[in-house]
Amino acid sequence: MVSGMPLASSLQVMNSSLAVIGFNAIFNDLDNIDQVEACLYRGEVLTDSLALQLSYSDLCKRCANLVVEKNNLTAKQIAVIVVQQNLGSDYIIEGADQAHFSYQRVSDLTQALQLSEQILAAENVAVLIISAALPDEINNTNNATISFDTDFAGYAQLQGAACLLLSSESFVKANNSVRYATINNVTTGAHSDINNIIQTSLTATAITAKDICSLEVTASADNYLNELEQQSLLNSYSQSADFETCTTAISCQKSVLGENETVSELMGLIYSVISLQQRYRGAVSDWNMPSSSMLSAWLSSPFYLFNQPAPVFPLASGKARHNAYSLINATAYSHIVLTEGNDNLVHQNGFNFHGKQSLFIIGADDQQSLLLKLSQLTVSEDLKALAQQLYHTKNNSSFSYQVVLIAESVDELNKEIQLALTGINIAFKNQSDWKTPKGSYFTSQPDQNAKTAFLYPGIGATYVGLGRDLFHLFPEIYPAVIALADNIGASLKDQLLNPRSVVALGFKELKQLDLELRNSLANIAECGVGYACVFTKIFEQVFNIKADFASGYSMGEISMFAALGCWQQPGLMSARLANSDTFNHQLSSELRAIRKLWNLPDINDGEFEQIWETYSIKGTVEQVNAEIHADERVYVTIVNTPDSLVIGGFPEHCLQVIKRLGVRAMPLNMANAIHSEPAYQEYDNMLALYSMPVTERIQTKMISSSCYLPIPQHQKAIAVSIAKCLCEPVDFPRLINGLADKGTKVFVEMGAGRSLCSWADKTLKLSGQQNHHISVPVNAKGTDDQLTYARAVAKLISFGVEMNIESFFSGSLIQQVNH
Repeated sequence: MVSGMPLASSLQVMNSSLAVIGFNAIFNDLDNIDQVEACLYRGEVLTDSLALQLSYSDLCKRCANLVVEKNNLTAKQIAVIVVQQNLGSDYIIEGADQAHFSYQRVSDLTQALQLSEQILAAENVAVLIISAALPDEINNTNNATISFDTDFAGYAQLQGAACLLLSSESFVKANNSVRYATINNVTTGAHSDINNIIQTSLTATAITAKDICSLEVTASADNYLNELEQQSLLNSYSQSADFETCTTAISCQKSVLGENETVSELMGLIYSVISLQQRYRGAVSDWNMPSSSMLSAWLSSPFYLFNQPAPVFPLASGKARHNAYSLINATAYSHIVLTEGNDNLVHQNGFNFHGKQSLFIIGADDQQSLLLKLSQLTVSEDLKALAQQLYHTKNNSSFSYQVVLIAESVDELNKEIQLALTGINIAFKNQSDWKTPKGSYFTSQPDQNAKTAFLYPGIGATYVGLGRDLFHLFPEIYPAVIALADNIGASLKDQLLNPRSVVALGFKELKQLDLELRNSLANIAECGVGYACVFTKIFEQVFNIKADFASGYSMGEISMFAALGCWQQPGLMSARLANSDTFNHQLSSELRAIRKLWNLPDINDGEFEQIWETYSIKGTVEQVNAEIHADERVYVTIVNTPDSLVIGGFPEHCLQVIKRLGVRAMPLNMANAIHSEPAYQEYDNMLALYSMPVTERIQTKMISSSCYLPIPQHQKAIAVSIAKCLCEPVDFPRLINGLADKGTKVFVEMGAGRSLCSWADKTLKLSGQQNHHISVPVNAKGTDDQLTYARAVAKLISFGVEMNIESFFSGSLIQQVNH
């Protein structure tokens, strides 16, 4: 047990604002902050780290130089503060005391911040806080969790360095610096006064505990400090006068990078800055639950933990968000509050480029040349550099054929190359495609002039966790997406898709949450429309792909009009759907319109018999209709492929028809009555619901399942199209064949899952369409979003689609300052 050694009884409060204008980190195999951040974001620990062959001085210089260069600063403009518990001569940066404005050493991060405040108040310089650790022994771990967890077994110990560049407000303006966040307050005191420290820190920043979006914790491996921090945070945050549950996410960089003494102190602050500026809540990927002795307190606290990261959206109030850092060591406790810039601008990063997957594009004008290039490809350890080199070659050339390989290691890339050497020969011979389980792709029949169609799926595929990585992968879409609604987090159902809990959610819990989500037609409709907009923004704004045609499947028709920008204020549709009596009560949930039509008893005390179920079955429309008796309340609602469809209606009657057909049926657990004749009870209400002012005409031609023709971009025409579509069966094969007849060869599914892609492929095959085509899903439940988009890009590039894929080959958190 480590005993707390209190400071003076009075608190030390730093109220001057410190602007964060740079940072960097290096850990073993992670060469820069972008690689470090990618591991932190995903919660991936290093399992086989190689030792750094650097001296302490060289390591510090390598870490700091990039930050200094990107800020266009000289050594004389920087005051260096080295944070190191061991102040021996082995830890001196060579020549720093002569080269820099000043050079000082302190023993912990709090002292460094206090000293920074003094320097910045007196001098027109920037302050570089730096710390490094080079232990002789590296300890890895396979478990990415923290000491608050009941399953905690110990932290990793790595070699590395971290640095943080701070300045005053006037320095930011004078040097045109990039401000990543602002440190508004640092309050420090003795262990015995932690509650007072936290309250003083919050009060000094004019906020309350519930205003803290994410709280980075120290989570020491020392039992005394561990329990002291937990108890203090639970007491201080839970006793807030305006306490609400589940307002503050817990994060901890140690779950990935381990315990590295003063470097860990600094990395905790850097991670708080990054997650705030990059607009996400961090995760502790292997978190299970608090210890049994503290579980009750955690359950009644405002805290929650994610096993996977989740995006953060602007506050409905329009106020800036805050993160906090709980920093405890053997002698003192500090509470640090940070504030975002709240600029609603694009915050670039290097996550897509520095993530796990790399794309390798090899092009040629004939089969022999392509195979020769593949066989002669020199695979180096630096896969990112190789990917960049091949990408630049592609950009400076025009090839008839392109193969795109996906790999995340040298061994994997070599395997994909060997598979390609065989697969490409077969593809040319059979005039077909080649692909691998990883997602590498080649087509022998590219078509640069092919028409593209965006397909908008129905809402039933929405699931817990949908789209959680998209805003980090593609930060360019953030301004356009948040402009869609006054409260975009509510519209995208953040609370439902990213459920808060202090206990890790298992398979059964997530399945139940999925079911509850699907049972609310209004919720999944609103969420489906919102994420259709997100997917479309990625393709239009990031990839620069504009659709020639678009079509919606079921309520995907609403998504289509919203996502393509046909309405002046598409965000209003979210509020309309959320408050719609038609979709909350009449055609879903209680199904009041259906009960009235069928003369069924009204609902008592919120409990009611389920009167509608939906089933997916094999068969043709003619076969099914022939088995439905006149007195049975059964309807063919959707035709998915020529030999599979969906029926809905009174459960007992549906099961009778299914039994007579002699087919297997899969209940979809969707009790809503759209796409059936009874839905016409709400036709007029739907007409009013979907009647909104439109924008100027867009170039994309929108094909409706209400008439299987292009819909004029007029307010009444769109409203009639949607209302009729939701009251009539959907014939998806008719839509697909119609698009193919118009020259469409590229089908992109703009929503959750890949059902439309599968049905389109099967429909075109059964219909005997001779034109070669590709279908591209942009989301797959259970598959990493980055891998899904890498696979999509591989297909599109090989097929010959012109697109901007720069984010796969460049990008960084560290931005260049331009004077």
